[in-house]
Amino acid sequence: MASPEEMYQCQTMNCGYIYDPDRGDRKGKIKKEVQFKDLPEDWRCPVCGATVKAFKPLAGPGSVHAENTAAASSAETETETKGTESGMKKYRCDICGYVYDPEVGDDAAGIPAGTSFDDLPDDYECPVCGAGKEDFTEV
Repeated sequence: MASPEEMYQCQTMNCGYIYDPDRGDRKGKIKKEVQFKDLPEDWRCPVCGATVKAFKPLAGPGSVHAENTAAASSAETETETKGTESGMKKYRCDICGYVYDPEVGDDAAGIPAGTSFDDLPDDYECPVCGAGKEDFTEV
C-alpha cells in the first residue's frame, strides 16, 4: 500500500482527486506502481483536467496534511476556548486533515447535521480521501 507521502491530491476547487501509485490512472493510461514524480509532463487530472502543478502530497513537507494540521491547530485552540454549541466532538482524518463536524454532518454521505461521530456507520469513509472511520482522531 502506498504511503501518504507517495499519494498526491488535486487542489483545484471541487475536485480533490487523489493520485495513488498503487492504482495508477486507467483513464490516463498510467500503469500501477508509477510514482507521481514519474508521471509524464502532459498528464492531467482524470476528474478536472488540472496539470500536475495543481497537486500536493498528502503528507510530508508542503503537503495537504501539513497545511491542514497547522490550520486545525489554530482551530482547536479556538474550539477549546468556546467549544461546540451541541457539545459533540469533532474528528480529524489522520490521512488528509478533513474535519468531521457533527453540527454540519456530511450531506454527500447522507449524514444529517447533529449526528455525532460515534453514531456514524462503521463503514463511514472520509469524503476527501476515502479513509475509514478508524483513521479519524478526536480534536
